[in-house]
Amino acid sequence: MNRRDFKNIINQSIITAVAMVGIVALIGLFIFIIRETIPALTEVGAEIFTSKYWYPTYDPPEYGMLAMIVGSFILTGFASIMVIPIGYIIAFFLYDYATNTEQKIIKSAIDLLSGVPTVIIGTFLFIYVSPILMNFGAWSLGNLLLAAIGLSILSLPYAASLMQEALSAIDISLKESALALGASRFTAGFRIVSKAALSGILNSIILTINRIIGETIVVLMVAGGAAIIPRSIWDPVRPLTAAIASEMGEVPIGSIHYSALFVAGLILLMISFILTMISRRVTRS
Repeated sequence: MNRRDFKNIINQSIITAVAMVGIVALIGLFIFIIRETIPALTEVGAEIFTSKYWYPTYDPPEYGMLAMIVGSFILTGFASIMVIPIGYIIAFFLYDYATNTEQKIIKSAIDLLSGVPTVIIGTFLFIYVSPILMNFGAWSLGNLLLAAIGLSILSLPYAASLMQEALSAIDISLKESALALGASRFTAGFRIVSKAALSGILNSIILTINRIIGETIVVLMVAGGAAIIPRSIWDPVRPLTAAIASEMGEVPIGSIHYSALFVAGLILLMISFILTMISRRVTRS
């Protein structure tokens, strides 16, 4: 065995070991969370998923998470509807219309926005945007619309960057061929290139949704914190992430309340896992 082969074996062993550490950590995380959820699942049972009453400090306590689960999905869907079209428009402009100078400016702004701490965005929304919404009919300083705006701001750089990469990954000859056949610039980009990049765009959408549903600080600050099923954009909402962040530090370790919060974490983890698997399948197609 020569020196080069020996170095290749060492490098391969290091890469394999690091990869195995990630896999073991993921498996360990699942085992840890599932183990902590067992007391709540066995004692409370299906009520966790079917009841909308979350009063863990009452006597007797109630651990229904239905309102928080539904609220999480509604908030995620609302924010996704807001951010995905805007993200695509920005990505399409960067790909097809922006000059080099415009690309540098927009990409710099996107990078700057992605680096802003989430607590700063939450504070800005609560102090400056929330009073404006109160003038338009909001009855709570924290509400579904305000939280959706915050999540949209946070996920916009993510969505725009991923979609722009998906469009840029398409061979330029496809666009040039469409232009040579008489297609307009917009038609070539929107109908030809975007269609060819559809799997990448769908993957970007799924990853953006995954990012939105896992966000914590903004929804903790501006969503309102009420564990109810929202009936309008002005209603407060309490997503699962906000419940975990606000209550985990105050509950006795080993209590049913503590275990129930891990059930919320398991729900989020499973949603993230499912979205990741869908993303991988879309990428392969």
